[in-house]
Amino acid sequence: VLLRDKSIERMAGMDVSIRSLEIAHKRIGLDRLPSRIKDKISLFHGSLIYKDKRCSGFDVAVVMEVVEHLDTPRLAAFERVLFEQSRPKTIILTTPNRDYNVMWGNLPEGVMRHSDHRFEWARDEFREWADNLAEKFKYSIAYYTIGPEASSVGSPTQMGVFKRAD
Repeated sequence: VLLRDKSIERMAGMDVSIRSLEIAHKRIGLDRLPSRIKDKISLFHGSLIYKDKRCSGFDVAVVMEVVEHLDTPRLAAFERVLFEQSRPKTIILTTPNRDYNVMWGNLPEGVMRHSDHRFEWARDEFREWADNLAEKFKYSIAYYTIGPEASSVGSPTQMGVFKRAD
């Protein structure tokens, strides 16, 4: 749907995994798209902890299930690259909600959902981090839940939508 939207001038996908980029290329069917659509899209290898001019000039950044894969000491670099250097108008960021992990019957207590997760934030930890980012980099923030909600633990995924103040 987005590919055919004439108001979208360009889209990019970036990942640290070449294999993930290959899968995205295949799923999009990039080789089969008409050039007027294909020319809008770029998929590239990179990381949000290093400044990259290819990430600049976008209105929206979707950072889906990324932060939990970063080593905690690298979060500050990620924050600067995304919120200070790339500085899109809107940032949509999702991450697992650790509080919800008790709802997974096959997940032992204290174990994270994926072997590559460096951490998983509880709802209050995510909000504290996101509130601090919003204040520091002049964004407003709104919070949303993704997935079925349980009254005591929330939903499986938490989302923050940051809107640049200017």
